[in-house]
Amino acid sequence: MVKPYLNHLKLKLQIRKAFFVGSMIIISTHIHAQQLKDFNFYLESNEVSKEAKDFYNNKFKASDDERTMSILDSLRTKNNSTRPFYLYLVSKMLIKADGAVAEVLGNTCKEFVEMHPNQYISFLSSDGISEKYLKNWAMAIAQEFMIVCEGTELKCINKSFEATLKKCTPKNQSKLT
Repeated sequence: MVKPYLNHLKLKLQIRKAFFVGSMIIISTHIHAQQLKDFNFYLESNEVSKEAKDFYNNKFKASDDERTMSILDSLRTKNNSTRPFYLYLVSKMLIKADGAVAEVLGNTCKEFVEMHPNQYISFLSSDGISEKYLKNWAMAIAQEFMIVCEGTELKCINKSFEATLKKCTPKNQSKLT
């Protein structure tokens, strides 16, 4: 009797996860945004950290260390001109993330989307941004919901979505609903 119930719960979680990922893909394909600047702009900028430039130039791999965490922290920058570069770097980190780094990335991505939905939508729907980045963001966020909200994922997703909507521009709100 318990096994069919558990299988049913697993199926519901898979459906919810697929719904979340699908929603993020649909949202991003319907919004037009500006592209990242040429990477030389960021690499020559004094406002971009050495760690960010080193990661971009493959001088180290993302891990559970200060350099990686400083890049993640830079998503919170008030500098709108450099933030797209940090979003790009986080997107690159998501490709090979596992273990502790994957957990931190999931939380970071979820928090960023909740706090800065317009920048998220703008960045991930820019020309030249790979669809794999979008899928990786959606998967990381879905995993975060599954970890943090175990058993109440749909409730958490709805609460997050409502809070996120409030921070969107009217144009982006209409795209999300």
